[in-house]
Amino acid sequence: MNIAILQSPGSRPLYIDFNQYTDGDADFKKELVVLMIDNLKEILASLKEATQKNTPEIFEKTCHKIKPTLSMLEDPDFMEIIHRIKAEFSDTSQKEHVSAFNTTCIQIIKSLEKESK
Repeated sequence: MNIAILQSPGSRPLYIDFNQYTDGDADFKKELVVLMIDNLKEILASLKEATQKNTPEIFEKTCHKIKPTLSMLEDPDFMEIIHRIKAEFSDTSQKEHVSAFNTTCIQIIKSLEKESK
């Protein structure tokens, strides 16, 4: 996992090939980006709720629901964090993973917002 990227407050490189999903249609790309941002905001909220209620199923269901977005992002570091949160939800190291997840997710959202302009 690239810790330097996780610690930076700005945006994050995107690995997604938008043309693969939009065939170069700029309007469809904007719609796709908005949908992806909404999905990432939903997963942020679900993790917060899951940790407050100590109910990992909330987070797992949202991960499943937005699986197409996660797949399109093709971000191995982000996926590794999600995997660790799922595997170690009740572990003491969870707070570190949650923090890394929140930072990374916000960075991806910022990058996607730049793409929609």
